[in-house]
Amino acid sequence: MQFFRKVCLLLTLSLSLGGCIGGANVNIPRDHYYRLPATTAIKPLTVPLLAGTLAISTVQTSGMLHERAILFVREQQPLEVNPYHYYYWVNTPASLLQQHLLDYLRLKKFARDQHRYRSDNPADFRLEAELLQFERYIRKHSAEARVTLELVLRDNHSKRILLRKRYQQKIKTRSADMADTANAFGEALAIIYKQFSKDVATLKM
Repeated sequence: MQFFRKVCLLLTLSLSLGGCIGGANVNIPRDHYYRLPATTAIKPLTVPLLAGTLAISTVQTSGMLHERAILFVREQQPLEVNPYHYYYWVNTPASLLQQHLLDYLRLKKFARDQHRYRSDNPADFRLEAELLQFERYIRKHSAEARVTLELVLRDNHSKRILLRKRYQQKIKTRSADMADTANAFGEALAIIYKQFSKDVATLKM
């Protein structure tokens, strides 16, 4: 009899928990994944800025930028960087940025040819990048995408650094929607790429 009562009690608890977990009124958060917007509306150069091949190295990152979670900072706590729990990039920022930068350089016809760096495929020039900031900055009634990117252009033949510069951009989002934040990151990067192209155009090589 006692055993029967225990079985009945366990069944009752199991059914109660099942109803709570599977109830229609329970909203279980789901993960959201974002990519960078495609590089578009780029006017190609009639003459490449680099009269040779260009290899784009893996983008360097550190700390929390190794992870896929989108990072945010609140205006009230500017020294505290937090990862979102349900908002992620489809890949690590380093991987996304390398492909995004490569797509821009190809459309721009920046060099005679441009490709990802490979040790078995030497190039005339090498572009290195370090992503230092890639955060969503939240104000009381708005948000913005903040990007800090250091770019280093090397001449592999002369072993010289042709350009080393740190670029920063802050782009306000159109709304609080995370998709608009992803677009703002794309806008910030597009401006940085354009500034980098202008800087390379002024070099005496």
